Amino acid sequence: MPWGDPDPTDPTMLVGVVLPGGRDATAEMAGVFADEFARLGMDTRQIFALFEDPHYAGPHGALGALGVPAVLTIIREAVARWPRVAIIDASEEE
Repeated sequence: MPWGDPDPTDPTMLVGVVLPGGRDATAEMAGVFADEFARLGMDTRQIFALFEDPHYAGPHGALGALGVPAVLTIIREAVARWPRVAIIDASEEE
């Protein structure tokens, strides 16, 4: 088989599927994305920018399905739940 062509008998071939889900599942997914970004130290504005970016297909799709007000509420809750961490280099304080 030529390089790059998928082999249907390959058990390690990446396969994507679409799972059924409604508004509640989409809101839960958006919450998980928001939590992950908040835990990385991002603020509300930075996280919302990722939801607006079509290159982030999951968050962007959630924004389209839920709308701006609902997504902003989800993001604000995540940011409040995960406080930002400041890393201080002790060697610079001397």
